[in-house]
Amino acid sequence: MSTEELVMFTVVGVSFSPPQTAFDVVVPRDDTTLFTGYLKLLPAVVGMVDFEGGAYDHPGASRTVTLSDGGSFREQIVRYERPGSSAPDAPGHFDYDVTRFTGILSRIVSDATARWTYAPGTTGRAHITWTYGYRPLPGRRFLLKRIIGPLWMRYMRRGMAAALTAIVASRPRAAP
Repeated sequence: MSTEELVMFTVVGVSFSPPQTAFDVVVPRDDTTLFTGYLKLLPAVVGMVDFEGGAYDHPGASRTVTLSDGGSFREQIVRYERPGSSAPDAPGHFDYDVTRFTGILSRIVSDATARWTYAPGTTGRAHITWTYGYRPLPGRRFLLKRIIGPLWMRYMRRGMAAALTAIVASRPRAAP
């Protein structure tokens, strides 16, 4: 692992559903429906394999994510707390570390960390914050921050929009 500092990227979304609902819809969702690639430059998630530790819903559980460009990486959950689990208004957390990059990313980063927070907003709303930090290999910080970074931010915004859309789609339909 590189000793370089993480290069951080953050997007925020507001769900018009409570944090528990947002968490319950987004966290277990199939990543192939949220991360569909960007401009053929950033690959789509095409699958998840090699699950270890049982269901992917607790600290220590891990899986390998496969990408449309043939690359992959390993995710391991480090924090999994449903909103309200420790106190009524406590935010929820879904945090995981990312290692074992293959493909093009293996030549740019050593590892990454992702943090999703589902915090209460005004009544019935959730503030969702997704922070992703890549640790660049030596001499790759500029490439990561200035060239890949702007594309990654657009990809994160699209991923957040897909997550918010999934939350809306999960709402019960009103009877006509």
